[in-house]
Amino acid sequence: MTLIDKNSINLSDEQRYELFMQSLMLERETWILTDEHGAVMLTEDENDYVPFWPNNETAALWATDEWDHCKPLKLSFDDLKNKWLPGMEEDELSLIIFPTKELSGQLFYPYEFEQILDKKLAKLARKN
Repeated sequence: MTLIDKNSINLSDEQRYELFMQSLMLERETWILTDEHGAVMLTEDENDYVPFWPNNETAALWATDEWDHCKPLKLSFDDLKNKWLPGMEEDELSLIIFPTKELSGQLFYPYEFEQILDKKLAKLARKN
């Protein structure tokens, strides 16, 4: 199990991305924030992003101030890959991975992220 806690937010974008991916592949889950309208989205330069976090604790760090009504929601790996990524592609949404409050994080189009997951899955299959 990877050790990801609230101090992980102080790591670089690349380090947080690597932690996120390790957690996603090991735990087979990711976390988003939701409210009564669905997934929380961030808007930057007229682009909409759905933020994804590696665990409940890091997602909950965002549930403050204007987002204090939001709740972390766990998504299974399969739901992310088979439902969320295709739906986000259709809705022209992108991913921001393990963002900081300053909206710093690795950004991906859904098809790009799906390709990364496919490569990681293929690599795992070769190992086994």
